[in-house]
Amino acid sequence: MAHLEVEGNELLLRLTWREKVMGFHGNIRVSLSAVRSVSTPENAWIGMRGWRMAGFALPGLIAMGTRRHADGYDFTAVRKQRPVVQVDINGPPRWQRLMVPVPEGVDPEDEAAGIAEAAGISRS
Repeated sequence: MAHLEVEGNELLLRLTWREKVMGFHGNIRVSLSAVRSVSTPENAWIGMRGWRMAGFALPGLIAMGTRRHADGYDFTAVRKQRPVVQVDINGPPRWQRLMVPVPEGVDPEDEAAGIAEAAGISRS
């Protein structure tokens, strides 16, 4: 399952090979200094913006891939009712938001707090 890791001064979205195929994308690296906010939305489906550009989606079941909207691009790896961590990123070059499910048995609040701490920001 897709998950977020802090590696040095970067946030890494690590995808499985299946997710790479479905999302038409490889792993994503973002500088921690570009992280604007980290949250755990109640309903990830409501938080998704724009329309699917590349990837695979079945409404209500899975949304994997790039989404385009007026401000740029988001990458979503949302599945059914799995809790997600939402990372909002400051502007260009590419990504504005990452929405990634939390691994089984991991508290989404703890995951978000760890990312926010690594980025040196307060939780949203």
